[in-house]
Amino acid sequence: MATSSWPADSGSADLSGARPAGAEEIAGAARGARADEIAGGARGARADETTTASETTTASETTAADETTAAAGGAGAVEVAVLGSARVAAGDPRHEAAGRLGRLLAAQGWTVVTGGYGGLMAAVSQGAAAAGGHTVGLPMTPWEHLTPDESNAELRWSDGYAQRLAFLLATRVAVALPGGIGTLAEASAVWAAAQTEPGTARLVLVGAGWRRLVGAFGAELVVDEKDLALPVIVDSVAEVVTAVQHLLDTQAEVLGARG
Repeated sequence: MATSSWPADSGSADLSGARPAGAEEIAGAARGARADEIAGGARGARADETTTASETTTASETTAADETTAAAGGAGAVEVAVLGSARVAAGDPRHEAAGRLGRLLAAQGWTVVTGGYGGLMAAVSQGAAAAGGHTVGLPMTPWEHLTPDESNAELRWSDGYAQRLAFLLATRVAVALPGGIGTLAEASAVWAAAQTEPGTARLVLVGAGWRRLVGAFGAELVVDEKDLALPVIVDSVAEVVTAVQHLLDTQAEVLGARG
């Protein structure tokens, strides 16, 4: 029986060792596709790395910006007001204690708010500024004969006493040092607002004089134990930070209006 064979022409020797037609093109296409996948994967990985790095950088920048804002007494900073006599001069132990209080408050990262003028207000502000804290003064525009202390990094001017009290009540805690009628009036305003207004400033009273005065209020005014318990009374400036932190960490009890 005859067997079939490749025609004995000039191309037969070349065809005997060749791959089937189109194999070279297919292999080339496969290699190209694989190369594209690898390149695409590399580009994607690089893009992901770039995006992640960008997000990390943005997050770091945001955190740094927030820390800078907080350090400068910006949005979110806890503001603690300090009330006290403008008549107590340097050399008085109470003046030295006020400067120490300013340093203690600033060390907590709290913004320190005072009336902005001399005496114990200046002592507190100077102490806070020396410790790297942010200080705010609340001067009055009608008081042209008075100059705010230069330790105030920020001034919030008021045209009248009502506006000044509004600034005071907007702080988180007010701390009352020894003072006169003005200090008593401001402390009483904070105390009264704490009775009825949620979210207003809380009150810390510093010194034996305030303890005796609150005792007199209890004996002579129409008040009860809940009214008298609203302010926290401490004996020295060394106890103020703990008292303030306690008030920041606890929910205020609003007694409500009793008209």
